Amino acid sequence: MTAQSSISKTTRRLWKSAQLYIGFHTDPLGNVRNQPKVWPPKNANAKIHSDQMVQEAFLEVRAEDRSTTRDVQIKLQPDKIVLRRDSDDIGWEGIVVEDDSVAIRVNGTWVRIKVDGAITRETDDDTTYIEADGSILKMTEYVEAMMSGDGVELSRRTPDNIAAITEDGVVARSKDR
Repeated sequence: MTAQSSISKTTRRLWKSAQLYIGFHTDPLGNVRNQPKVWPPKNANAKIHSDQMVQEAFLEVRAEDRSTTRDVQIKLQPDKIVLRRDSDDIGWEGIVVEDDSVAIRVNGTWVRIKVDGAITRETDDDTTYIEADGSILKMTEYVEAMMSGDGVELSRRTPDNIAAITEDGVVARSKDR
């Protein structure tokens, strides 16, 4: 059995149709509409406008089975491509593809991967950075913690104190008020 035939047997159909649309958010005089005027372009060809608040091109991808998969909207913008779908327990809510990064939103958490391999994980309560050199920085309302990429240095800073492990030893101090 070839790899292609084994993949084909395990793949299930998720999507059934796709339609390109143009949404006009302003009227010909430049006034903002309450609801955008939306229609499919002729020949399925749409210009990507420089201001998506005036006009936007997007693709609606319909799910085969809406009980297991949500429809996806793909917004085509001059500086990025945005995939979005309604939030639920199925999986991702949004994906933003830019020239230098890809960001994914899952269950309210954003994960961004930059071109150099750095990763950022951001929630309402905390942010974690994994830098390209492997160093890690965790920031919350109460603490900031860091570990160097080689694991040699560690530090923790709170409103009241700072502690660090370095090649030179251990430092722990209360902050002067």
